[in-house]
Amino acid sequence: MSTDAPVFCVNHPKTETLLRCNKCGKPVCIKCVVRTPVGYRCKECLNIQHAGYYTATSLDYAIVAAVGTLASIIAGGIAAALGGFWFFAIFYAPAAGGIIAELIRWAIQKRRGKYTSLVACATLVVGGFIGASAFPILFALGARRIEYLLLASGAFFNLGVWIFVVLGASTVYARLRS
Repeated sequence: MSTDAPVFCVNHPKTETLLRCNKCGKPVCIKCVVRTPVGYRCKECLNIQHAGYYTATSLDYAIVAAVGTLASIIAGGIAAALGGFWFFAIFYAPAAGGIIAELIRWAIQKRRGKYTSLVACATLVVGGFIGASAFPILFALGARRIEYLLLASGAFFNLGVWIFVVLGASTVYARLRS
């Protein structure tokens, strides 16, 4: 005995469907379903699944900010030194971003957070510019020369720093995204 009664989506009662979530079995339309490697799942089941995927705590975000900023200050200073050699900065920036991402991952013991990659990118940008500004100031204090102080104010105009910020941040984001 076959029932040919139409089945409607649980979220859109006027939309007829033949799809069902392979986890909970609810009838869903094509707008309410997501294709996964194991079949079609409703968005509610995916949200439950993703919630268990993130294990980072608020302390982990503070660790990401601290480690990312410190490492980026050092890397930003090196980028400022490479500023005139933009060709080398193109290769340096992704390598430095990868090292910073791995330092962050090691510091938070490979826990995953929803916003870990965004916090790490923000700290790379801030730390990179701080390091690029501090690099000439350190030389100025050691050499007692005013020219280096003038260079510190020009960190925003240093091509190597911008290459580091853009390529480094994109590398950090790609390595830490969940």
